[in-house]
Parts: sequence; C-alpha cells; structure tokens
Amino acid sequence: MSQSDPLADHPCSRLESLPAEILQLIFLYSLEINLARASPYLSRALSHPLLYTWLVRLAFSSTNPGSRERFFTPDFLPPPLDFWALPWQQRQHLQTAILACRWCTLPFFRQCQREYVEHTIRRKCANLTFSPDDQARLAHLDPYFSNLSQCDQAIDGRRGKGDLVLPASAPPVKIRTDRKVAIWFHFGAVQIREPNDIYFETDLFRLPCSVVIAPGRIPDKLLRVPWSESQFEFLQLLSLDFYLDDEFSTDRSARITTRLIHRRSIEPFQRLLRMYFRAANCRIPARWPLQISHYAQVMRYGSGSGDPFATFLLHERWDDIPATAKEELLRYVETGSRG
Repeated sequence: MSQSDPLADHPCSRLESLPAEILQLIFLYSLEINLARASPYLSRALSHPLLYTWLVRLAFSSTNPGSRERFFTPDFLPPPLDFWALPWQQRQHLQTAILACRWCTLPFFRQCQREYVEHTIRRKCANLTFSPDDQARLAHLDPYFSNLSQCDQAIDGRRGKGDLVLPASAPPVKIRTDRKVAIWFHFGAVQIREPNDIYFETDLFRLPCSVVIAPGRIPDKLLRVPWSESQFEFLQLLSLDFYLDDEFSTDRSARITTRLIHRRSIEPFQRLLRMYFRAANCRIPARWPLQISHYAQVMRYGSGSGDPFATFLLHERWDDIPATAKEELLRYVETGSRG
C-alpha cells in the first residue's frame, strides 16, 4: 500500500487483512450487504461491478418454471451462489437492500437487464428456428436497448404483447411446432409462447422480477429530490412489481405528496400522480394514492385562481376526488376562493 493511500495509517482487523478474493467469497456466502459498509478496507475489496451483477442476478431473476432447467449456468451465476437455494424471505430482503445501495443505479440495472435478455435468448432459443432476418434482429438488439423511450412502459399498469415479437419453429423437424418469442426491453423480459396462447406472467423470464409472496420495497432515493429523469425511469421500471406503501398504510406516499404540495413541486407531483404503483399487500397496481387532506392542502398552499395543482387534480384525478372536494376545488380554480 503506497504512502499516499489514505488507509495507510489505519490498523487492519484480522478480517480486513484477508486477501480480497477471500473477502469476496465470504461476502458471497453471507450475502450481507452491510459488510462493504463496515470499513473502507472492506468497501475497497467488495466494490466490484461483477459482484454487484451476480447479486442482481441472484436477487431479481425470474422464478418461472423454465428457469429451473439449464438457465443458471456457472458462467451466469457462479458458485457459491445458488438461485434456487435462496429462501423467498431472504430474496425479498436482498432485493430491498440492493435497491437502496448507491451503486444500484438505472444505467447499471439496464446493463444487467440486457445481459439477462441475451442470456435468456442464448439458453432458451437455441433449439428454435427463425427466419434469417429475425435471427439477425436477435443478434443485434442495440437499436432496441438504445431507444427504450419507444418501448412498452406500461404507464397504465398493463403490459402489452411485447416490443419485439418474432415467429419461430420448435423441433422435431418433421412436426414443426410454432412458437412466438416476445421481448419487452424496458422490463428486461422474454417470453417463449405458443401462438394465440393466453398471456401468463408466470411464463416470463424477467429481470427485475419481484417475490410474489412479499415484494421488495422501492427505495427512498427514488422518491425525493433531485427528481431527475433517470429517477422517474427507474421508478417506472420498479413501480408495477415492487411496493410503494407498507401493508394497510399509505403513510409513506402521503408524506411525499404533502411535501410536494408544500414545496410547490409541480412536475414531480404530476409525474407521480400519473403513475401506477403496487402496495405491499396487493399485486394489482393502482394510481398514486391520495388522501382527503391533500385537497385541502392544495388550496391552502396554492396560488389561487388557475392553481396548477388544483387544475391538475381536476383534469387527471377527477374520479378519485370526493364530491365535496370537487366542488371546493372547482370554485378555487375558478375564483381563488377557499370555502
């Protein structure tokens, strides 16, 4: 270690003095995310993109039945990591912990998704026959991953049939069996299905995929300033599968809504209230929740006639507003009068 190294004068513990390879192995066996935060030495040894990639694959890969056969190969998820040996409770905890990490950014997650999609195609489409043009498309997916804004974002909480759907044939050769390979690039998902088959979520190979019984939690870092475009894109990716509010409570979302109203942050207010999220105890996504108190707050902190918050609620969330609040908001937007 050089004299210029800031850790040069810091005494090492027995754990810290172990080689980086041994520390990384301990980390993979323990899956203790906080280990890297215990000291600068451990952080240096464990701060490696490849380790992070393996963690994401372990925690967020799809648990669909097709993943049980020849999918988690050692080159994709090396020992001692065992996807199917991880209990769902630990997977849920790991998902929440990883999403909260500083290194878990949208660009990093997008790279993990791309590698997952390409791995799925290699492993699960190897025995399928495509037309030459379609085979070329599968081999060069750059245009799709580079233009995710044009892909299915499921703004309304419902996913379509796929951004790229290619016909294929499955063996045996003498009895061709038709298949369709559908890819959702925003969601990092691939599905191999029979034509006209009913769409089943359980058929998906997908990353990120939440724990059905108990999903991971959307991290606080995506629900506060600076409210960047990258934040909202990451939120859109997670919102349909990872939970916003705790079970039987909307306190978390309510605090965020109140803060946006008080600070007059109209753009994040509009963006969030247009999005669909799931709660911890419900798999069906719903629009960002509002409480009765929020309508009074909008008028209390508003700018009077034509207030953008009140106008937005009337135009975008009309069906969610109680009848008495509708009358007050309409009067407030038209005249600026409260009560």
